[in-house]
Amino acid sequence: MKKYLFLLFTAMIFMGCQSNRNQTAGTDSGSTMADTPEVIDRSLKVFKGFYSTGPDATEFQECDNQKTYWVNDSTADLKTKYREAIQPLPYPNQSVYAEVKGYLSGKPAGGASAGYENALVITEIIKLEAKNFRTACYDYEFIALGNEPFWGLDIVPASQQIILKDLSVDKVFVFPYQPANIGGGVHRFETLNAAKDKLTVIIREEECSDGMSDNTYNYSAEIVINGRTLKGCAVKKGDLD
Repeated sequence: MKKYLFLLFTAMIFMGCQSNRNQTAGTDSGSTMADTPEVIDRSLKVFKGFYSTGPDATEFQECDNQKTYWVNDSTADLKTKYREAIQPLPYPNQSVYAEVKGYLSGKPAGGASAGYENALVITEIIKLEAKNFRTACYDYEFIALGNEPFWGLDIVPASQQIILKDLSVDKVFVFPYQPANIGGGVHRFETLNAAKDKLTVIIREEECSDGMSDNTYNYSAEIVINGRTLKGCAVKKGDLD
C-alpha cells in the first residue's frame, strides 16, 4: 500500500512538472517578434509618393525607392482630402500624389496590414493632389486632354492601364494597356475592356493648342470611344524636362 501511494505521489509530481513546462512553452510561443513590430525609424521626415485607400488597403508608395507602406493616419484628415483630390469621376484603387510628413513604425502586427513590411505613420499633410503631367515621379507614357466636351486620358504602362475620364457622359473608362503601333510620327493605341468598351487613341507628333489657354503641346490627340470621337492635345513623358 505504501509502495502504491509512493508511486501515485511520484506520478502526480511528474504530471505537475509537465503541466508547468507546457504553460511556460505556451507563454513563450505567444510572445513572438511578429506580435511586437520592430521600430525602423521614428524620426520625422517628408515622404513623397502615391497614396490610395479603399475597402481592402490604405497604402503609400514612395517615389524614391518604390517601397509600399501600410498607412496609419494620425491627422484624421487624409481620407477626406483624398476623396476631394480624386474628383471628378473617381475609379477603384485610384492613387493621388502626396507629400506628407511622418515616420516608419515597423512591420504591422497583423490583420489587413499583415502583408506589408513597414507602416508609415502620417503626422502632417503637406500636399495631396490628382496626378498630372507635371507630377515628376508619375510614370505615364502620354497624358491627353480636351475640352468641349471636357475629357482626360492617362496612358500608364507601369500600372498596365489606360484611363479615360469623359465628363460629357459623366463616366470613367478603365482599359488594359496595350502598346502602341508607332510609325510616321503617329502612336496608335487600341484596346478593349471587360465591359466591351472599345477605345482607339491616335496621338500625332504635331503642334497642338488646347483652345482654352496659351498652352501649346508637341502632340495632338484623337480619341474614339465606342464610336464617339474626342479631340485634344497630349503630353509625352519627358516633354516638360
